[in-house]
Amino acid sequence: MDNYVYRDRKMMKWMPFNALLEQSDYLKELFYGRTRKEMPILSADQEAELNYQLEIACLFKNQIVISYFDDGYIVKIEGIITRIDQFYKLVFIDELEVSARRITNIEIV
Repeated sequence: MDNYVYRDRKMMKWMPFNALLEQSDYLKELFYGRTRKEMPILSADQEAELNYQLEIACLFKNQIVISYFDDGYIVKIEGIITRIDQFYKLVFIDELEVSARRITNIEIV
């Protein structure tokens, strides 16, 4: 009995209730909500640094890794900036567009 370690089943104990449609939707939302985060708030200095790194990466066509906030999660993409739309504040990396307001970090590779 000394070697016994309790292992909690966490949310697995609720899986039999997945047969009910309403319960299934509720469980999906519950799982999604537990891992979701709020968008980080950047200071003016951090925004200025991101703007500088964005200008350098666009000017010299450097390979970059951009971290941006998307629906509760931080997503990373890698590529070269093809263009920047200043009117709509969009950054185009290859064929993917990212809102500049959602960018949290830029790393030059």
